[in-house]
Amino acid sequence: MEKKRILFYNGQLLIGGIERVLTSYLQGLANEDDLEITVLIKENNPEKNIFFKDIPEKLPIVFIKTEEMVAFRNKIKEKRKKNIFCKMLYPILLSYERWYMRKWLKNYMKENENKFDVVIDFDMSLGKYLNLINLPKIGWIHYTLTKKMQNKKKERRFRRRLGKYDKIVAICDEMKEEAKNLFDVPEEKIKRIYNPFDIEKVKREKEITEDESKKYLQDDYIVAVSRLVEGKGREDLVEIYNELYKKEEIEEKLYILGEGPVSVKLEKRIKELNLEDKIILIGQKKNPLPWMKNAKIFVHTSYGEGLPTVFLESMISGTPVIAYDCPTGPKDILGRNQYGILVKTGDKEKFEDELSKLLKDKERRKKYIEDFNKEKLREFDIEYIKKQFKEVINIGD
Repeated sequence: MEKKRILFYNGQLLIGGIERVLTSYLQGLANEDDLEITVLIKENNPEKNIFFKDIPEKLPIVFIKTEEMVAFRNKIKEKRKKNIFCKMLYPILLSYERWYMRKWLKNYMKENENKFDVVIDFDMSLGKYLNLINLPKIGWIHYTLTKKMQNKKKERRFRRRLGKYDKIVAICDEMKEEAKNLFDVPEEKIKRIYNPFDIEKVKREKEITEDESKKYLQDDYIVAVSRLVEGKGREDLVEIYNELYKKEEIEEKLYILGEGPVSVKLEKRIKELNLEDKIILIGQKKNPLPWMKNAKIFVHTSYGEGLPTVFLESMISGTPVIAYDCPTGPKDILGRNQYGILVKTGDKEKFEDELSKLLKDKERRKKYIEDFNKEKLREFDIEYIKKQFKEVINIGD
């Protein structure tokens, strides 16, 4: 059997939605007899590349930037605010790394041009280097494209980059329509493939609990899981909880899982509201599934998504979702309120009202999960997704 030789590229293996989906693909495809996969990662950062251990051992992994290079740059980055020399050195390092990456990729693709049949730019961060790759290229769109339209220069640049891919995959229907309507991507060039899920693996891992976490999981709570960055709307979530608490419409605690630059702002606001005992910043968890399983409701106030992986994980774990109906993704999972609750993005009052009602309605929470498992879940099964994936990579066949 002739194998399809695939080079999977991604920038990093940090905690994040794209990285989680990447490892789901690699785990699902690693044992396929007709595929030969090599994984190419931009940065070798053992401290932060959380998902490195989740890549199947049989798959070779190649790093572009060395561990020493990444560690030195990060050290300079940390010191730049207090050290004028580091402040001046940091942009020089970034410039050098861009030059280094271009040179490295050029040499690597030249030396290995006969070893691969197709290159998958999984996080679409190879944009400025696509001309160095003389192989069929597939780009994977994970986020809404509407923001690309806000800056004419960025729009033109992104439009040119889209034209360099032989095929494009969008992870939800809305995203596919954006690519077609906003960037004139031809119908025959783009395909929608939902993110894959090893459903049985999720069911197993939702039972695993760290000992230090058990005390938290015994309480009644609602949960949110994401990186703590601007755009995820965690400030909205704190305000929503505060209003419900003042009205005595919520007894459950709010657990916020994740790390990021917004955490300091959130911690300050929680203290201002005297809610330290009610809203708990749990931090980053490698396995958030037990936290989802034991929650009453999964809450999500993001202003933009791709296909929110955490919705699927929560629903498979048995916990219904209420979320902002942000651009791309939520409707593909929750339908039009068939399998959960969608609220107009930014409408905190409506979110408060829907959350309050859902907390009081156990039967409704149960029905969302039952209907999802019966009618929708199969569309995300890894076996179903693998068939679609193989259709896409057969470029020119």
